[in-house]
Amino acid sequence: MKTALNSQSLSIILSLLAAISFFYGFIFDEISIGAGGFDGDFKFVKKSITLFSQNSILESINLFSETSNRPPLIYIMHKILNPFFTDELGFRKTVFGVSLLIPILFFLCLKEKFHQENKILLLLLSSIIFFNPFYRTSSFWGLEENYAILTSLVSILFLTKILNYKNLNFWLLTFYIFLVCLFSSLTIYFDQKFLIIPLICFFRIILSHHSYLYKLFCVFMYILFSIPYLFLIKLWGGIFPTNIYHIGSQFYFHHLGYALTIISFIFFPFVFLKSEKIKDQISNFIRKNNPYVLLIIILTYLIILIFFIDDSFFENERDGGGIIKKISLVLFSSLLLKKTFIFFAILISWFFIIFFIEKNKLNFLLTIYFLLISSIVSPFFQEYFDPIIFILLFFVYNIRLKLNYNRVYFFYIYFLVFLIGTHIYYN
Repeated sequence: MKTALNSQSLSIILSLLAAISFFYGFIFDEISIGAGGFDGDFKFVKKSITLFSQNSILESINLFSETSNRPPLIYIMHKILNPFFTDELGFRKTVFGVSLLIPILFFLCLKEKFHQENKILLLLLSSIIFFNPFYRTSSFWGLEENYAILTSLVSILFLTKILNYKNLNFWLLTFYIFLVCLFSSLTIYFDQKFLIIPLICFFRIILSHHSYLYKLFCVFMYILFSIPYLFLIKLWGGIFPTNIYHIGSQFYFHHLGYALTIISFIFFPFVFLKSEKIKDQISNFIRKNNPYVLLIIILTYLIILIFFIDDSFFENERDGGGIIKKISLVLFSSLLLKKTFIFFAILISWFFIIFFIEKNKLNFLLTIYFLLISSIVSPFFQEYFDPIIFILLFFVYNIRLKLNYNRVYFFYIYFLVFLIGTHIYYN
C-alpha cells in the first residue's frame, strides 16, 4: 500500500514537472527542433497573419499560396474568433492555450481505452507529450500542426466510444459518428499529412458491427466535409497551395531508409510496454520470420544507396533526415564513417520494425503509409511522423500494452532525454 502511494505521489510530481517545463519553454522562447523562432517558421506565420488581416477571407485564400503550403483554416478561424490575431505575442499565447488541450485530450483517450488502469498512472503517461519537441515548437511559435493533433485526438476519443459501446442509442451513436467525421476531416484542413486520421476513422466505422444505416451516414458526412477542399484543389490546381516542399514531384528513394530509423526511434520504447516479455517477443520473431530473406531485402536497398544515391544528403544539416542523421553529424566528420553509421542504423531499424509490427496487417499498412509519405516529400523532417505515430501506437496500432509505473517511468525518461538532446543539438 505504501509503495503504491509513493508511486502515485512521484507520478504527480513528475507530471507537474513536465507541465512546468512546457510553460518554461514558452516564457523563454524555446527552440528545440531548429524550427519556430522569430527568424524561423514564425516569420511565415506572421506573413499569413498579415495577409488575412489586410484582406477579406476569400481574397486571402486566393493569395495564400504566397505564405504557406498548408490549408488556411487556422487563419480563417483566428481572423473570425481571435481578438489578438494581429498581435504577435497575443497570437502565440492563443495557440499555446489551445495546445494545452492536447495532453488533456490525450488523457481522456487513454482513460477511455485503459479504463481499468489507475488514473494517476494515465496522468503521468499523458504528461509525457509535454516533452515532445515538435509539439512544443508548434505550441510556442503558433504553427499549424497542433490543431491537426488536437482534432485527431477528438476523433480518436469518439471513435473509441463508437467501437467500445454496443448499446448506444440511435441519436447518441449518430451524433458520435458525426463528430468523428467532422473532426477527422478537419485534420486535413489543418495539415494534409494527417490524411491517415480520416482514413482510419472511415474504415473503422465501415468495418464495425454497426448497421448499414450508420455506415451510409458516415459516407455521406465524409463526402459533405470534402466539398470545401475540392474548391481549394480547383483554386490551387492541386492539393497544396504551393509546392515549396516538392511534394509528389519525384520519388526520394533515400528517404525510405531515414524513415525506417525515425519510425524505429518512436517504436522503441513501446517494446517495453508490450504485454509479452522481450525474450518471448524475440523468440516469436525468429520463429515466424526468415531472417535471410529480410537481410537480402535490406542489403539490396543499402547497395542501391551506396552506388546510386548522391552523397550530399549525408552532409546537409538543413535537409532533414531525423535523429540518426543528426547523431551522425555530431559524432563523425568523415563522410565514410557517417555513411557506415547510417547504413548500420537503417539495417537495425529494418529488422526492428518487422519485429515490432509482428506480421499484423493493420500495423503493416500504417507503417507503409508513413514510408510512402517520406518518399514523396523533400525536405523530409522527423516532425512529419512525430508525434502522430506516437499517438497512433496507443490507439490504432494493434499491439497489446501492459502499463505499470516502472514501464511508464522508463517512457518518461526516454522522451525527456530526447528533448534534452534536441536542446543540446540546436542550441
